[in-house]
Amino acid sequence: MKSKMLVLLLSGLMVISCASHQAGVSIKRPHPKNLEYPELKVETPEYTEIKLGNGMEGFFIEDHEVPVVNITILVKTFYPDKSKFGRNEMARWVMRNGGTKQWPSRKLNDELEFLAANIRFNGGGLSTTASLNCLKKDLPHVLDIYADLIMNPAFPEDKISMKRKTMLEELRRKNDKPMNIARREYRKLIYKEHPYGWYGTKEGYNSISREDLVKFHEKYFHPGNTIIGICGDVTEAEVTSLLNKSFSGWEKADVEIEEIPAVETDESENYNYVYKGDMNQAYIMIGHLGIKNDNPDRCAINIMNYILGGGAFASWISQEVRVKRGLAYSTGSSFNSRNFAKGTFTAYAQTKSGEYSRTINLIYDQIKRMKKEGPTQVEFKKAVDSFLNSHIFDYESKEAIVQRLVSLEFEGQPLDTPEKDMKKYAALTIEDVLRVAKQYLRPDDFTILVVGDKAQFDKPLSSFGEVNEIEIK
Repeated sequence: MKSKMLVLLLSGLMVISCASHQAGVSIKRPHPKNLEYPELKVETPEYTEIKLGNGMEGFFIEDHEVPVVNITILVKTFYPDKSKFGRNEMARWVMRNGGTKQWPSRKLNDELEFLAANIRFNGGGLSTTASLNCLKKDLPHVLDIYADLIMNPAFPEDKISMKRKTMLEELRRKNDKPMNIARREYRKLIYKEHPYGWYGTKEGYNSISREDLVKFHEKYFHPGNTIIGICGDVTEAEVTSLLNKSFSGWEKADVEIEEIPAVETDESENYNYVYKGDMNQAYIMIGHLGIKNDNPDRCAINIMNYILGGGAFASWISQEVRVKRGLAYSTGSSFNSRNFAKGTFTAYAQTKSGEYSRTINLIYDQIKRMKKEGPTQVEFKKAVDSFLNSHIFDYESKEAIVQRLVSLEFEGQPLDTPEKDMKKYAALTIEDVLRVAKQYLRPDDFTILVVGDKAQFDKPLSSFGEVNEIEIK
């Protein structure tokens, strides 16, 4: 019996082998490099613009794939006085973790955990976002809790004290990591007194009172000063009815949001040094102010920077500094565009102290090469293809699409900006990349910062130019 089974098994394998061989002979498959694909097209799923009875406006996408609902409310805010920087962060945290009179902290967290629901508060100086995620069956109940947190935060003193201690401890440890020092001090040098360059202080954190948090909430948290995004297993009629009910007590009010000031532009080459002992590494930051998001050359600049230093191991800076010479574990560049004031261009490297000057010169060489020669056609095509392909991930989920619509509305950008960007990238030429390199890379205006121990440097930083020594506390 076993012999017959073995014969049958071997016969079957021979038939499969022959069939596979025959199929391989008869089918001619093209080489991967010769494959052709249809033109890449992406479209934002259909969404609805909604407006609630209390003045809240935003976007809704119906999605019945899973019985879950996601809601985000973005509240427009602004920075406090510099002397109280950190107020917004403290207010957000205490709003979520301090609960309300009806839902104090422990009761709130126990209820959300039992329901497998999530409510979180995030944001920066210019906005606070409150996000909700829950099962559809629990939406009426969780939405009531969510609305209560947004409308009626208790701001308990014990939670304020807890958050203050956490912020002070983070401040105490701010100089533990040299890369954190480099990023912080570089940002201060670039933005000077602009709010983008502000950081918290011990005196500032200690000066923030419960009254400051209450005033922050009273000033900004009103329905007409929000953008709402909804996605999930509900209809528009269902969710708007629930929202109108849960937020029925939220009063309308006129909210005046201050404008972000322009960033100073009187840049010139300058060298800066921060002493950080007990290490044989130097952390280098090189750059200048960048562009705003509404700059018409933004897409061409992104391609240029991808080739220069943003494209990981494929970029020029990484190839020359890390791959060919092994001078840095971390190196590259970024060209950030921001929405309300200019971003930054930054080339960076972490290298041996004894090789810091060589690394700086190599980075300069690649920047000058980009301004003079620009990329090859092959490099240009790979960069464009990378950006076009990466945009596919912007459409992975309907929730992410709603979040993007909220962000675009807040930033004042057209809602079809991603689709327009795809067309811009596809229409770019290699001449466009060289043009923006010549126009937007300005080595004569570079701010250079080196963090490390100058006793271990291969040559003094002063050999490049006059040095400003920054003392950190």
